[in-house]
Amino acid sequence: MEKNHLELHGGLVKEINSLSGNFSSKSYSKINNVDNLLLQKDISVERKKNILMGELHKIISTTFSINRQKFQIKDLKPLGKRLDSARKIISKLRDINYYLETAFLQELKLSRVKIKDSPSTLRKQDGLARDELQKLEYSSYMLIGQAVIADKKLLQEYSKKEEMINKSEKSEFKSLDMVLRKETITLEHLESKIPPSKMAGMNLIRDPVFSHWAARVFALLLYLEHIYSSEKKIFSKLKKNKPLKANINKKIFQIIKEKSKLLKIMDEKAVSMKRFNMSKISHYDYKIYVSSMRL
Repeated sequence: MEKNHLELHGGLVKEINSLSGNFSSKSYSKINNVDNLLLQKDISVERKKNILMGELHKIISTTFSINRQKFQIKDLKPLGKRLDSARKIISKLRDINYYLETAFLQELKLSRVKIKDSPSTLRKQDGLARDELQKLEYSSYMLIGQAVIADKKLLQEYSKKEEMINKSEKSEFKSLDMVLRKETITLEHLESKIPPSKMAGMNLIRDPVFSHWAARVFALLLYLEHIYSSEKKIFSKLKKNKPLKANINKKIFQIIKEKSKLLKIMDEKAVSMKRFNMSKISHYDYKIYVSSMRL
């Protein structure tokens, strides 16, 4: 595990233990309404993603950092609402990443902005590599051992792990498309671990289910944040060049406005299919529309 990954882990463990110690049904029932943020379109995609990442961390940390001795049946309703909020945020982050992986990267290439590409084999990857799965397993192991919410008896179910720290401050991920792809895959895994509200029952709170569940969710969140830190570093480096900064900011902030004519045509399609001729829209423009309409 890299140094940054371990530092994020240490911070999260402290947060989990603090939240669990202060758990109460009253505070657990207070849930931020994320709908307005999800629909907000007057900020850049980059800024919106950063805010959503913060909201995802907050909703997951507060949702799973419970005190099970104090958790009651009445707390299942706010648990369900929290799970639904997390799923909404994850879905929006996946929308944003789809846009960044398709239209945004293509716009940069068309603007002759040089960005390092990952190998074609990686671009086609639809799962996590073996070493990444090992990191997640080790992260879950550490969380069960250090977080007060988990049953320590479960540590016996994990094989012996070896901790390897890479003290290099350099980004583990070198290319933007590689980072975005890894984020998307991790988001898909995280979404699969968070059921809809109708599935929230006391069986999820009992061990060994809860300890394994919470540890895996937290491990995926940590890995997502670890990868996202690489994305921010890459954007920071790109923006040190003033012409590139202006170009990138324009692409991030104005894409929907620039494609307003296309959006209008597509809106007309929704009203009347007969009035819409798909042949008039290029495949590239249609892809941009699809990836930007829900941001």
